[in-house]
Amino acid sequence: MRTFRWLPVDERRHAIPGDVHGHGAPVTTLCGHETTIPDHEPTKYEWLWKTCWDCYEKARDFVHIGLAPLPGEHR
Repeated sequence: MRTFRWLPVDERRHAIPGDVHGHGAPVTTLCGHETTIPDHEPTKYEWLWKTCWDCYEKARDFVHIGLAPLPGEHR
């Protein structure tokens, strides 16, 4: 099963594949944008950033895993 989570990075809400390895880890979003997982919990303001539509289109073929914590994160 292919999974993803939404995460605000680089001033857009991107879809990140479900195999994220924690804060500061390098990732490639579903749209192909290379970035790193932020070192902080996203703010309410960051969640209001515009959605990356390329990620949105590709995410339709994945299963959303919601607000599951990143590995090593405790909620």
